[in-house]
Amino acid sequence: MTDNAITPSLMHYPWQKAQWQMLDDLAERERLPHALLLAGPEFVGKQQFATALSARLICDSPLAGFACENCKQCLLFKAGNHPDFLRVEPEESGKAIRIDPVRELGQFLGKTAMQGGRKVVVINPAEAMNQSAANALLKNLEEPARDTYILLVSHELSRLPATVRSRCRKVTFPLPSHDESSRWLAQVTAKSEGLAELMEYAADRPLLALRLLESDLLQQRQTFEQLLDKVSSGAIKPLSAAEQCVNTPSVMAVDWLYNRVSTAIKSGQLGAEQVMSFRFLDKLVQVKKRLFSTANPNINLLWEELMLDWQHLSR
Repeated sequence: MTDNAITPSLMHYPWQKAQWQMLDDLAERERLPHALLLAGPEFVGKQQFATALSARLICDSPLAGFACENCKQCLLFKAGNHPDFLRVEPEESGKAIRIDPVRELGQFLGKTAMQGGRKVVVINPAEAMNQSAANALLKNLEEPARDTYILLVSHELSRLPATVRSRCRKVTFPLPSHDESSRWLAQVTAKSEGLAELMEYAADRPLLALRLLESDLLQQRQTFEQLLDKVSSGAIKPLSAAEQCVNTPSVMAVDWLYNRVSTAIKSGQLGAEQVMSFRFLDKLVQVKKRLFSTANPNINLLWEELMLDWQHLSR
């Protein structure tokens, strides 16, 4: 189930009201910044927000602060072929955004709007841009064309160059409250049993919880957690555990391990010194950067190292 299937196609999620009201007010007064940086954890609906805001900016006759969904511009937008809207994303999930699409973005923004209104670009995730792409974007951020807007969606703000961050108006999207996420999930799934465990595994990220529910990711997460327990207890050797991790989505599994360590630090479950624990968290951040890079790291060696570290840390 996609974002658009679980919320009105050109609207935001319930926990995004404050951010929407602020930006809608600025748009009404024609004071909306040229570049917005939508920042926060992954799976809280920032992409949906960017899509809804893009439609609202392009719409001929917004109603109650949202795109009307019926005018010519909205119909083109919903059909996925509006000539004044551009989405820039990696060619493959987890890969970098290279310089060519960003150069095309510059050419797109430099032309007159074909429909005579505003032009909007969404870059998602913005931190996926390699250094050359980020540098190419700077000119468009520094010398904005009239009636053009760039919406950058970022899940990991620290990975985005400071030169880009400083030229955007940041809008923060924190995690919704546990109750709000659980209530929404129960509403869209018409399910009440097992949601507490699901939200725990998803670290209260509502769209991740939904994704876990609709796929085998929940089972994969549970299997991974059990593997960590076995390494901690000595029931399985780290190198054997690493072999089992190779076929697990690496980026997501690193997130799972990060959440496991973070939770253990907060609860005092780890016997190791806090300094060692925080160093391991830093290492996981670096590992994730390597996975996103074009270096093609050896996944098996990567997991061998992480599992050895986890064994040492958890004991």
